[in-house]
Amino acid sequence: MQIGGTGNLHYASGVQKTSNALKKTNRALQKILERLSTAQRINRASDDAAGLGVSEQLRSNIRGFKMASQNVQDATAALNIAEGSANEIGDMLQRQRELAMASRNDTLTDADRRSLDTEYQALTQEIERLAQGTDYNRQNTSNGTDLASGTASVQAGAEAGDQITLPRIDFTTTASGIAGTSIATAAEAQAALNNIDGALQSLGEQRAAVGATINRFASTVNNLSVAMINTQAAESVLRDQELAEGIAELTRQQLLREGGLTAFQRFNEFSRNHIMGILR
Repeated sequence: MQIGGTGNLHYASGVQKTSNALKKTNRALQKILERLSTAQRINRASDDAAGLGVSEQLRSNIRGFKMASQNVQDATAALNIAEGSANEIGDMLQRQRELAMASRNDTLTDADRRSLDTEYQALTQEIERLAQGTDYNRQNTSNGTDLASGTASVQAGAEAGDQITLPRIDFTTTASGIAGTSIATAAEAQAALNNIDGALQSLGEQRAAVGATINRFASTVNNLSVAMINTQAAESVLRDQELAEGIAELTRQQLLREGGLTAFQRFNEFSRNHIMGILR
């Protein structure tokens, strides 16, 4: 009885160890199958807690880079609209300057100057209308308010502090100094010439600021694209499952499982024969 009892204990212990080994192999096999099916090495926090934390931060940065790039492109579109209005206003100012120079000529009569002034005033009104009516997404881009206020900012990066301020843009006739000017007389035409020259200078300076910001935005978009690609690569290293490595691990676990099952069957067979021999 003592021998039989010892044999039963050995048999039970052997079965338990073999069963535990098979369970461990099955768990490993299920994990590698899950990784291969999802193409991800980390599917839950228990797979790699530290790696998951870093990976989630990288994912947050990637999404931030994408949205920042969209923000910058939207801002670029707004500035391009402002640049378009500046181009038209520049042409109208040049025409006003031509009219003022013509009115300054003493070969013209006062009636001639009044005729020139009619066109001059119409151009002034159109400049004001264009400055007040140019907008992007219902926000003005050319009259010193809204996006043109000089305080509007663009979220241009993944972090809260990555912002770029849009330049102040004011093409209105009041800001440029041509509001209220006239070329109805030679004296008024001379004063208007001075104001128009000042307006053209101001327009040129503002267009330069707009152009510089557009170029800056273009560089920002390029930098964001590079940062996003590099961050995606870093996140992939942490999170994605290497296919060749996964297949090799799958093969290893399958061999272990097959070997474990074979060993378990042979152990059972050997143990049964041994016990039957003792009983006989």
